Amino acid sequence: MNTINFTPFPKLATKRLTLRQLNMEDEKEIFVHRSDERILKYIDIPKAETIEDARNFIEKINKGIDENEWVYWEITFKNDSQLIGTICL
Repeated sequence: MNTINFTPFPKLATKRLTLRQLNMEDEKEIFVHRSDERILKYIDIPKAETIEDARNFIEKINKGIDENEWVYWEITFKNDSQLIGTICL
């Protein structure tokens, strides 16, 4: 079986958006997204109760990327590093 290796992790850009790997500097925004009932209504994930939950999530995602289990991008506007969403494969 062929394995796709995402090392180094690809940073993608369009005219308006940047897709990049999560890092610990994203913990507050990940916490907000993973604790917002309006967002959780549409996805089946456990609600983040603490900032530590967000840190653990980022660590889990990046470990899965390192092990080539999945690809997970943070989406930002090109001229603003604030998270507006995520997408994974």
